[in-house]
Amino acid sequence: MSVINVAICVDGLGENWLGGVNYFRNLLAVFDAAAAPDLRLHILTDDPGFLSDMRLSTRVQVHRLAMLQRYSAAWAVRKALQVTTGRDLQLINYLKKLDVRAVMFSYVAGANAAGMRCLPWIPDFQFRHHPELSSPAVAAAQQRRAEMLLRHGDGLIVSSQAAAQDAVTFFAALPERLHVLQFAPRLDFQPLQDPSLRDRVFASYGIDRPYVFLPNQYWQHKNHGLVAKALTLLRQHGLAAPLVLSTGKTADARNPSHFKRFTADLQQAGLGEVYRILGVIPRQDMLVLLAHSLAVLNPSRFEGWSSTVEEAKALGKPLLVSDIPVHREQIAGRTAAQVFGVDDAADLARLLADLHNRHARADLAAFPPRPDNAPYLAFQQKYLTLLRRAAALQGVSS
Repeated sequence: MSVINVAICVDGLGENWLGGVNYFRNLLAVFDAAAAPDLRLHILTDDPGFLSDMRLSTRVQVHRLAMLQRYSAAWAVRKALQVTTGRDLQLINYLKKLDVRAVMFSYVAGANAAGMRCLPWIPDFQFRHHPELSSPAVAAAQQRRAEMLLRHGDGLIVSSQAAAQDAVTFFAALPERLHVLQFAPRLDFQPLQDPSLRDRVFASYGIDRPYVFLPNQYWQHKNHGLVAKALTLLRQHGLAAPLVLSTGKTADARNPSHFKRFTADLQQAGLGEVYRILGVIPRQDMLVLLAHSLAVLNPSRFEGWSSTVEEAKALGKPLLVSDIPVHREQIAGRTAAQVFGVDDAADLARLLADLHNRHARADLAAFPPRPDNAPYLAFQQKYLTLLRRAAALQGVSS
């Protein structure tokens, strides 16, 4: 059987976008678990440590290239040649040696002219919906990049139907060139159902009562402030609230003072007993907390495709999510999901109070996960189909 070689270039992710890092790690895990002997995936990265902790089969080959390391001498030579020729010749030559048929989720200038199909990925168009979150220069650069990818790529991968509609609305993209790939995680359910691991994690973080889980980075648009307002309303009305456990990075490079102001407001409101911030914790611990929560909460003002919502779905958890198009798309058909307005603290307060009233006396171990592999299996099949059709230079249906 001949093997089809497909490449993904993963460079410039950085440490701040945990969702992006986990997205690419999941792409590899899903591929590696699939019965697809006809495909081989090549990961080209600038990070010497990227994926070093993952055990991958020989069907996934990782190439750590100096030419991808930004501002290195090799990178400067490569970029100078690209500026001169309009093509990323050094990277193209490397890909040719690997007999790569398609470059996915990234753009390599001139790859399509060299006989390789190129399907880049834009996770979302936040810069069009919330330009206030970026400087004018950054927003303009994102605009130019989106226009370039749509003009020069062989199509565009997007993470949601909402993003596909944005591409049509904001950039007059042709729907047939948009390929919607709705991410779903590959999770190892067994340890997440282990009572001894659950108890160890609870003990590690001093958790002694049922809780709502909020696993979002502290970026301004993630809207943690709405949760604090909802908890304050409950306190003002003499109503009890469930414990809210929060995890995620606390730094927002675009608004460095955001977290400091948030915690000051939290302290002033006296919410320390009902809102606990754990920060960044090991991923396994995070998944255990999610798996045994009362519900998973996401109050964000904008999402490309929420990985934590998908993790909650995979573990059969109830969801409380803000009423935005992507969340509506993600919870379609799910009865154990409720929405609230992005500015409606009273609505969220009502949902939190209802959770508390129904479960205040429940045992902490009374909310086990209920694994659901269906979204993952659907994602895996669509992902593999996209790889095969792109490499075969065939049309790809959305």
